[in-house]
Amino acid sequence: MSLSATSDSNLINNYIASQKAATTTTTTSTTASTDTNTLVGNYDTFLKILTAQLKNQDPTSPMDASEFTQQLVQYSSVEQQIATNDKLEQMLTALNSNGITPLLSYVGQYVETTADGELVVQGGTAKLAYDLPEKASNVVIAVQDSKGNVVAQISGSTAEGLNRVAWDGALDSGKAAADGVYKFSLVAKDMSGDAMTVEDMRVIGLVTGIETDSDGVTTLKVGDLSVKDTAIKSVFAAVATAEDTSTTTGS
Repeated sequence: MSLSATSDSNLINNYIASQKAATTTTTTSTTASTDTNTLVGNYDTFLKILTAQLKNQDPTSPMDASEFTQQLVQYSSVEQQIATNDKLEQMLTALNSNGITPLLSYVGQYVETTADGELVVQGGTAKLAYDLPEKASNVVIAVQDSKGNVVAQISGSTAEGLNRVAWDGALDSGKAAADGVYKFSLVAKDMSGDAMTVEDMRVIGLVTGIETDSDGVTTLKVGDLSVKDTAIKSVFAAVATAEDTSTTTGS
C-alpha cells in the first residue's frame, strides 16, 4: 500500500518542526550540552523520511515542487544551527581549558590581596599591609604557626592610612621561619591607648605560579598561598615597605 503525498508532506513537516524545537532548546539552555552524534542521526533520519516520501508519492499527483524545496531549505537551516551549536560548544570548552592564559601576566609580579588572617613567607621573609583609620601609638602583629601558637611579634608602622611592612622571618625562638603560610593577628592602639578597629588588612607576595583545581577553578599561587585574582588590590614589580618594621620583639 502506497502513502499519499499529503500524509508524507505532513509527516516530514512535523519532523522538521520537532528538530527546530530541539535545536532551540539546545541553543537557549545554559546547562545542557549538545549531543552531536544524536543530532547527526536526526539528520540521517530526515533524509530517510524524505527518500521514503519520494518513493511513495502518487506519480499522478506528485508533491508540489515549491513545498519540496521549502522542506529542504528549512532542514538545511536546522542542520546549520546544529553545526553552529557544536562550534560554540567547542569554543566554550577551549576558553575554559585556557583559563590560565589571562592570569599569566601575574607570574613574577608582587600582588597585594585580602589577607583573610594569613601571610606567606617566601625566601625567609613576609610582607603585609594594613590601613589605619588614624595615627596609632603602636601596632603589634602576632604571627602564629599552624597550631595557633604565637611564634613572633612584629612592631608595625603607626602612620595613618595604608602601611606596608615586612617581617624578616625571625622567630621568638631565635630560629628563622620556614617558607609557608602563617596566621596573623593585628592589634593597634590609638594615641589614648585604646584599641583601634583595623578592617583592611592585606598580604603581599610574589606570584610563583597558576593552578587549576578539579572543579576548574583557577587561582594564583603566592608561594604556598592560593589567591583569587578577583581579590587582588594592587600589583607591583617590587614592594617598598617601612624600614623599621622588620624588627621582631619578644613576647
